[in-house]
Amino acid sequence: MIKVYIENEEVVCDKSFTINEEFLSTSSVILNNVYPKSWETTHNYVNNFYLPKDYSKCEIYNDDTLLFEGVVRNTGNISLNPREPKLLSLEVLDYKCLLSEGKTLDLVIANKTIAQAITIIVEQIQEYGFEVGVIDLDSADDVIGTYSTLDKTAYDVFQYIGEISQAKWFTKRESNGKLSINFYDSYKIPRANNIEYNKEYWEQNNIVDLTYNYNTRDYRNSQVINSSGVFSDSLNSENQIYDGYSTNLQFSLPIGKIVDIQVNDSSVSYATQTEKELGITADFYYSVNNNIIEINTDLQQGAKIELQYYPFVKGRQIVENEQEISRISNQISRLGRISRYENRNDVTDNNELIKIGQSYIEFKGKAEIELKLTTLNNDILDIGQQVYFEAPINDLKSDYLVKKKTIKVNKTGDYENIFYEYKLSNTYNGEQAINYFDNQRRKNEGNLEEGQFITRNVDIQDTALIVFDNLIVEEAQENSTLDCKLDSPL
Repeated sequence: MIKVYIENEEVVCDKSFTINEEFLSTSSVILNNVYPKSWETTHNYVNNFYLPKDYSKCEIYNDDTLLFEGVVRNTGNISLNPREPKLLSLEVLDYKCLLSEGKTLDLVIANKTIAQAITIIVEQIQEYGFEVGVIDLDSADDVIGTYSTLDKTAYDVFQYIGEISQAKWFTKRESNGKLSINFYDSYKIPRANNIEYNKEYWEQNNIVDLTYNYNTRDYRNSQVINSSGVFSDSLNSENQIYDGYSTNLQFSLPIGKIVDIQVNDSSVSYATQTEKELGITADFYYSVNNNIIEINTDLQQGAKIELQYYPFVKGRQIVENEQEISRISNQISRLGRISRYENRNDVTDNNELIKIGQSYIEFKGKAEIELKLTTLNNDILDIGQQVYFEAPINDLKSDYLVKKKTIKVNKTGDYENIFYEYKLSNTYNGEQAINYFDNQRRKNEGNLEEGQFITRNVDIQDTALIVFDNLIVEEAQENSTLDCKLDSPL
C-alpha cells in the first residue's frame, strides 16, 4: 500500500505518479491533487486550505519500504475559486539538491590525498545529512594539487575530484536516513546480476520491455584542455647582479613556486606576499603568477642573486584516441578526428589536466548505447550499479551503468501496479548537473589566491602516464613543448 507523508502528516494524492531517480541529477516526483487524509472525514475540500511550507519533509512508502524521501520545493497553480476544491500539485526533490544549494565552501585543500579531500568536504556538509560512504579508488592515496573551494559547493568539488581521479561518484540513501557520498573506479562499481536475453530471465524478473538506442552527441576522440595558468614542469634558474638601489627584482617569467634563492652563493629566506600579511618575516617576498620579487634585506651593490623557480605558465593538453580516429577515417575516407575543447581555469597542475582529458576520452570516446529496461512489480537494479548485458548482438555486449531509475505507481481501486524503468549507459555517462549553472561555475576558477600552494609529493615528470593503450598526449606550454605516446597500458 502506497502512503505519502508531508511533515509526518499523511496526505492523499492522485493514484498515479512517477518517481525519477538519477545518478547525479536531483531525483524528483510530482504529486497531484494533494490534500491531508484527515479531510476525508468531513469531505470539505472547498472550504479547507492546505499549504505545506517550502522545504517541508516528504516521505513516500510502499508498505514499510521507503520509496522516496525529500523536500517540497514547488507548487503548480492553485485555485482560490471559492467554489472549487483547494487541492495542490507539489514537486518534491530529494536531499541531493542540498549538495548544490547548501552552503558554499571557503577553504583550501592542501597536501591532502584524494580520500582525505573527499572526507574534508563531506565533513563540511555533514549537518545536511551527508556522510562518507565507500571510497574504492586506485588513486585514493594520490596527493592532489592544491585546490581552492572558494564560492564552490560540495557538488562542484566532488565533480572536480571525480575528474582528476577518473572516478565515478554518486549518493546512496542509507538505512540511518543519511545520504552517503561514494567514489569508485569505474571497474569497481558494485555489480548487479547480468541481464540475460532469454525467455526464462524475462519471466522470472517480470520484464515488460527492453529497448536500446545509441547517440554521438557527446562523442569525441580528441580532447583539448586549456588552462590560463599552471605550474610548469621545467625548473628555471636565473642570475642577477644587484644595482645597489632597487627595492624589487624582475625576472623573465611569472613565478609559480620558488625552490631556492641564494645571495653570493648562500641560501636566504623567502615567503609569499600572503604569508607576509600574516606576519611572516623573510628576506624576499613574491606572488604566484608575478615575476616581481620584493627585497626585504640589506644588499650590497654587485651582490649576486640566483633564483631557482618553477614558472607559472599557460597550460594546454591534448589527449587523443588514435584507434578511434583511424576507424572513423577508414569509414568516411576523410580525417577522422572528432575534437572538443574545454577551458579549465580551476586546474593549476599539468598532470591533472592530463587526467581530466583522459577521463573525457575514456567515458566519451565512443557512441553512448542506452538501454531502457522495464519491469513490473519487481525492483531489480539500483542507481550507481553496473551490469553486464548478455546481448544477442555483439555491439551491445558490454557493461552498463544504471544512471536513471523511474518508479511509476499506477493504482486502480485497491489494486496497485508499480513499473520500474531503468536507463543504462555503456559510457557510464551520468554527468548531467544538479542545477543548470553548476557545470560552468565549477570550471571557472579554482586557482589559489596569491601564495596559497604546495609542492606535490610526486614531482611531475616530462612524460604523461596513460591508462589506455591507444592514446596520445600532447602537452604544450609557453616556452616548452612535449609529445609523448605509450603503446601499452599501465
